[in-house]
Amino acid sequence: MRYLPIIILCAFLCLSVQARVAEPLTSGISSVNASLDNPPFPATVYIDDAQAAVKERNWTSALLLTTRGLAFYPGDPELLCLQGYTYRKLGQYRKAADAVSEGIWRDPRPIRYANRGYAYLALGNFSAALADAESGIALNASYPTAYGVKALALQGMGRNAEAIAAINPALALDPASAHYWHVKGRILAASGDCAGAREALQKSLALDPGYDLPYPGFTGAGETLEALSTACGPAPQNTSPAASPGSSLTAAGCAIAMILLIARR
Repeated sequence: MRYLPIIILCAFLCLSVQARVAEPLTSGISSVNASLDNPPFPATVYIDDAQAAVKERNWTSALLLTTRGLAFYPGDPELLCLQGYTYRKLGQYRKAADAVSEGIWRDPRPIRYANRGYAYLALGNFSAALADAESGIALNASYPTAYGVKALALQGMGRNAEAIAAINPALALDPASAHYWHVKGRILAASGDCAGAREALQKSLALDPGYDLPYPGFTGAGETLEALSTACGPAPQNTSPAASPGSSLTAAGCAIAMILLIARR
């Protein structure tokens, strides 16, 4: 027990060091004499700190850091798009779209079109989301996120066959993405393909059950799978029972139920 005070002191010092390491570089900035002509730090410092906060899913800190940076660098496209991304994660979709729009106007990139596209999806503006996805693909046909946005936009417009055709390139480019398997499961569920949807959703959950959803209103893969089980019944066993006269009606009912469930997400 005589070493207990020493152990406590060491633990305290370690925690203090960790806190200082995790603290953003911009937190100690004095802005008393700062101005647009005399910013306290380069824009990259604010960007790096904001990106670190985003990585930790600390949206309040990310918003504070981007706002602080934009006070000195109001036209920086990376800060604008980081702020828009943060607004989206906070559920402020209109602000998200507006911030990213200014960033795109200053420096259009595929990732920025996808960023705004997700905000438009959250707002239910599927035609605008589709246009952003197509713009991103035109700039870089190997950028998978643009295909994910395109697939969700097409699904939102009721064009499920085209949506499946759109998500497949994303999976070909990034087969280990839990998000793209999740999106495919949603589309197949909305199409009434219970078996295909279940397989895709289970794949998503196996890859990463807690992946960062694109916006707060986006139903998780687990919830979508639960809704699928409610609408279509439990997963079939290895044995295949003989078809009954009402089987086609059951399949149709499954499709309709799933479309309604997904539409209420």
